[in-house]
Amino acid sequence: MVAIKSLTNILTYCISLCGLLPLFPWLANTPRVFLALGIVAGIWQDRRGSWPFKPWMQNVTIVPVFLYYALQLSRYNPVQPVVSVLAIMLAVRLCGEKTVRHSLQIHALSLFCLASSSLFNLSPMFLAYVGLLLFLVAVDLVLMTFINQDKSMSLSMPDLRKVLAAGLLMPLVSLPLATCFFPILPRTQLPLWNYLSSSAVLVTGLSDKVEPGSSASISESRVLAFRAEMLRQAGQPYWRGIVFNQLEGNRWVRDRDVPVEELVSGGRGTSQAIYPEPSESRALIALDRPYAIKQNRMKSSPDGVFEYLGSTRRRLNYSAESATDGASASIGATDRVFYLRLPDKVPARIQRLAAEIRRGGKNDLSRLELLEAYFRDGGYRYSTHELPTGDGALERFLFDTRQGHCEFFASAFAMLLRSAGVPSRLVGGYLGGDYNELGGYYLVTENMAHVWVEAYISGHGWLRVDPSSYAVNSGTVFSTRSSGASMLRLRLLVDSLNHAWNRTVIPYDFEQQLDFANNIGRRFQGVGSIGTVRKIAAYAAVISLMAGLVYLARRNLLFRSREERILRSFLHQVGQEAQSVAGRGRMGLFEIAQESGNEKMLKFVNIYAAAVYRDRKLTDDEYRQLRQILRDGFTG
Repeated sequence: MVAIKSLTNILTYCISLCGLLPLFPWLANTPRVFLALGIVAGIWQDRRGSWPFKPWMQNVTIVPVFLYYALQLSRYNPVQPVVSVLAIMLAVRLCGEKTVRHSLQIHALSLFCLASSSLFNLSPMFLAYVGLLLFLVAVDLVLMTFINQDKSMSLSMPDLRKVLAAGLLMPLVSLPLATCFFPILPRTQLPLWNYLSSSAVLVTGLSDKVEPGSSASISESRVLAFRAEMLRQAGQPYWRGIVFNQLEGNRWVRDRDVPVEELVSGGRGTSQAIYPEPSESRALIALDRPYAIKQNRMKSSPDGVFEYLGSTRRRLNYSAESATDGASASIGATDRVFYLRLPDKVPARIQRLAAEIRRGGKNDLSRLELLEAYFRDGGYRYSTHELPTGDGALERFLFDTRQGHCEFFASAFAMLLRSAGVPSRLVGGYLGGDYNELGGYYLVTENMAHVWVEAYISGHGWLRVDPSSYAVNSGTVFSTRSSGASMLRLRLLVDSLNHAWNRTVIPYDFEQQLDFANNIGRRFQGVGSIGTVRKIAAYAAVISLMAGLVYLARRNLLFRSREERILRSFLHQVGQEAQSVAGRGRMGLFEIAQESGNEKMLKFVNIYAAAVYRDRKLTDDEYRQLRQILRDGFTG
């Protein structure tokens, strides 16, 4: 036997955790401390059976907390104070006695906490938490009806299984109904979620400068950067983001007054659908080199950089067209000067090396090839640790340490090109990606961020050069950026579900709702076609099945015990005879058997009553005897 009061207390804590777990990573330290203390204090008091922290004390505690966070509320910080108050209110309520009224308040606060977590991260796990919360609340509500009658009541394991089955039925029925209501519930032109979540989520993105030597080591993050739906490419794809065209000391920055250049695309073009994660960067990523991006509120630059003018702190998507074969661009003589600018002070050793390359090459192309050979044969290593720092970091990288990451390779290479008289610039973006065969898209993470060089060669246009590929360990470094093969398949499978969620649920707004309604209207215009009739029949079958489940549940025709089933079979079989002897009133089983005078009927009733009327289940042997009596019948 299980004590109902203990069970409801356990369920109350489980419901609280279900609402708090998705929100907890986004809370400040103060609410976290309150929650830890509240749960520990609540469990300790429940075990003692004494609750010194009275309800009026809880209310007094909440008032200063509410006032404190109310003063922090602003249009720039609308979410954090609210979720902090919700979490602390839940922690305080958990400290007290778990009466029915207080438990219902905990249910409501847990639901609000779970809902507020969607302002930070609305992933498919949110739906799992909602389903679990609905199930736990349904079971707890059923148990509370028993507590209202008798707080000391206990349940047997079979009865407890019935309660769990009844609780499971609610989410099983409500979630499919919610799926049906999702596309038709009214939505605003500007969803509130976009406004609130924009100030709640901490985001990352491409930097607006390249500054090698700013730190002795860098850490790599596998945080998702974007997904790109497209055909699989041969080799590792380069994803273009931002171009850095001016060198200030060791730092490369972007001058927005970009010289005009004409892109001439030849060969094949590649189409992509890009789904970036919320980011601080306004650069729209696309396969190198993009020549068209379809997105409202966007501006493009001649150097192949596309920038979004709206907020990138929320989810968006766009389509892009890239020229992956035969792309070139031409610039004028005046613009060569723009891409040859150097800082006032260039280290002497770099100047001497650049002078040697300039003298050794007859033209820009041969000078580029000489510099490539220098890096290829120079014994350079790719590393993210023990990096040179300070103003002379590039010089020490080139001639002393000979190890660094992509920013060192690209910055030093471009500086040498400019010093040798070859126009050049840096391009920031990403290299590679894990291709998801199931979803047909590339999965690109932040640790794949990369910088390379573009050199302008007359008659050829801008040529992409990746100096990092000349490192002696480049093959090992860039081939191990992805996850291990054993875990990669599982990660890509999970990500396919996330991507489907982000494509269908997250961006579903008023405009898509109108498109959905228009599509339904067009389908009904062709309702006479066989294909449409079949689809309507399939939808009708699903709806009928759901309605049937609800009907059976309401009529108590689901989840019956075998005692109930065998009794209904008995009453159905002897129904005619029972009606003839029962007269006008309702009679018990013994009365029916005695009035009929049937020995088999009396034997059935004696076996059944010996078990059920003594508050126990039928044994397997008793159940087989009753089934045999019913098969033999009561006549003859």
